[in-house]
Amino acid sequence: MNKLSILVGAILGLVFSIFVMGIGFKIAAPTMLLKEVKSSYEFDKTVELIKSRINKQDGWHVTNVINQQEEIINHGAADIGKVKIIKFCNAKYAAEMLSADESKIMATKMPLSISVYEKSDGRVIIGLSNGYVMARLFSGRREGVIMEKVIKDMEEVLSFTHFRFTLF
Repeated sequence: MNKLSILVGAILGLVFSIFVMGIGFKIAAPTMLLKEVKSSYEFDKTVELIKSRINKQDGWHVTNVINQQEEIINHGAADIGKVKIIKFCNAKYAAEMLSADESKIMATKMPLSISVYEKSDGRVIIGLSNGYVMARLFSGRREGVIMEKVIKDMEEVLSFTHFRFTLF
């Protein structure tokens, strides 16, 4: 075999690998970035349970609950069914995160949110961002260390669902 055919084969292999990785990421991204967890409770009970567990978690408090269904209807759009967004914060972690100028951009993800919604088949679902992926993206940095603490606390809040953050 000559060197040219080896080089062409290597380049084609690299291009093919990049293409396959891109497709793999596109398929996996929705479940990597956002998580859905089925609740065993009805809608309102799930919302109240999460609010209560957040407020009982050391340093955490609910800042707001948005009734997204009501907001949408009040502003002229069609009824989407039951959807509430629970906003919550930990002042200590927020202060740690936002104390340095280079980390202030993280304020765009504050306060944190967990959604509770009812699907058309009646299942009640808890939706949230995958903190594990975010922590991995910031690993080795102060932000990643803080996110690891948040992950631990959120797993405790959602322990009634047996939820654990994972890559997929």
